[in-house]
Amino acid sequence: MRNTPFPNIVQQVDATLNDSDKTFAVATGKQWLLFNVYAQLITTATVGNRQLDVLVTDGSNNEIAKFVAGAVQAASLTRTYVFSPGHPQETIFTNGLMLRALAGYLVLPAGYKVRVFDSAAIDATADDLTVRMLVEEMQE
Repeated sequence: MRNTPFPNIVQQVDATLNDSDKTFAVATGKQWLLFNVYAQLITTATVGNRQLDVLVTDGSNNEIAKFVAGAVQAASLTRTYVFSPGHPQETIFTNGLMLRALAGYLVLPAGYKVRVFDSAAIDATADDLTVRMLVEEMQE
């Protein structure tokens, strides 16, 4: 429920270094309408192909939706991913950027989570993943 006729757009951010697995939880009494997920992954020299995924789960960690980057990322690279409704399903990077689709009008109630992570977990404690999400935060 909106408190005003205007949406309350909030940026959720996790830029902690040495971590390629980020989870955001919807707070009690809130709902999120997920607009986009921006992720930048800087990989170490550790050999292996990283696979960036966006996973949406309920409060019991049951999978609700999963969005997968269309290409893997090798060692020693910086790549940017933007997941948003209406984006193409790109399978290659253009100047280090990949656009991927996200379900439209995805409203998450309290307790639901958005996890952005390297599902291959190649160098999970040394790769640097920055995630910024734009959500409309509403009161339940």
